[in-house]
Amino acid sequence: MWILPESSLQMLLYVEPFVPIIPPASSLHSILMPGIQNRKGEYECFSFLAFSSVFNRNVCVLKTSKSGTPSSPTPQENTLSGYSLLTCKRTLPEPCHPKIYAGVDFRGEELNVTFVKGVSDCQETCTKMIRCQFFTYSSLPEDCRGEKCKCSLQLSLDGSPTRITHRKQVSSGYSLRLCKSGDSSVCATKMNARIVGGTNSSWGEWPWQVSLQVKLRAQTHVCGGSIIGQQWILTAAHCFDGLAFSDVWRVYGGILNMSEITKETPFSQVKEIIIHQNYNISENTNDIALIKLEAPLNYTEFQKPICLPTKDDTNTIYTNCWITGWGFTKERGEIQNILQKASIPLVTNEECQKRYRGYEITKQMICAGYKEGGKDACKGDSGGPLVCKHNGIWHLVGITSWGEGCGRREQPGVYTKVAEYVDWILEKTQKSDGQL
Repeated sequence: MWILPESSLQMLLYVEPFVPIIPPASSLHSILMPGIQNRKGEYECFSFLAFSSVFNRNVCVLKTSKSGTPSSPTPQENTLSGYSLLTCKRTLPEPCHPKIYAGVDFRGEELNVTFVKGVSDCQETCTKMIRCQFFTYSSLPEDCRGEKCKCSLQLSLDGSPTRITHRKQVSSGYSLRLCKSGDSSVCATKMNARIVGGTNSSWGEWPWQVSLQVKLRAQTHVCGGSIIGQQWILTAAHCFDGLAFSDVWRVYGGILNMSEITKETPFSQVKEIIIHQNYNISENTNDIALIKLEAPLNYTEFQKPICLPTKDDTNTIYTNCWITGWGFTKERGEIQNILQKASIPLVTNEECQKRYRGYEITKQMICAGYKEGGKDACKGDSGGPLVCKHNGIWHLVGITSWGEGCGRREQPGVYTKVAEYVDWILEKTQKSDGQL
């Protein structure tokens, strides 16, 4: 579809998401634009706006064709034409989208509001924040405190603003995190899927999965973990019981088979281990920890982060969930060579509590497993991911924590519920000045 104004006018086009107007095939619509006395003529057509400083009335002709292109473009004086940006909307934001849009207000789910000196500082703040995808900086007098003005950090399900409008003294833009990673897909990759009852994974199927290994006299796989940023791994706190020394740990990402790991295999060193301050080993509560790496990871097809849920996702109903790991495939087993995977249903906390009467299943926990058993996490899978696909995107819903045996009937696995700890993750990563 394209747009052909039939009277003298000046046009300014910009993207306005999710307001599609689709005329029937071969039809033609003419729309009278509001008068210039209102300073701005606005009509939403496939995300287009028209502006005029000459005439009080303009005609905007909407056209379509089977091929999607004009059949016979003809130069005409005092006209401007263009294409719908609907298809652009599906791919925004670009992997690296550094442009600042002056006079444009992005709207999405607000993560945080801070006050900074200028739009560049606002973009830098967004880039450093764990989940910030885009931002709006306002220099309106009511939005400023001295030299610092309001910086709204935001996100959405698909990474694009849910609404875009024009406002004076505001500027908007995107996080530059993907510019620095050099990878275009990062956590929102849409992919096709210790594990008892699992099957072998394939290369690049679970690129956020890492192996956490301890090097003492010998080197051993101890736990799994998930990449959530270039310098950050999310795992379980109990992995560090008696081993909270950063220099003994090695992090291996982008691997499928344990047999690939040799003395020459590159690994990440651990700079800092951050265990939740309220972790209780006896009650299995707050079983979550962050690992800060000495150096940022390079994202590749086989090594990149998993998306974190939002606080609003605590009540989301997930139906397509998987667990992965190199752990035992039976209670008295051994670490597996090939990364295992298993599809597993979530269980309500009420049902889970019935199965664990001697324990408290808190709202910070989430359970998963089959009533008949057979598929479960086991020794060596601790700290690894429980991921669920929602709206085409994989999210880290749980962290493998504890359970009664492995794959036992009516004994679901218990996982740390990540959505309950998003604020904690943000606080600790920002305090450590780490970029995700």
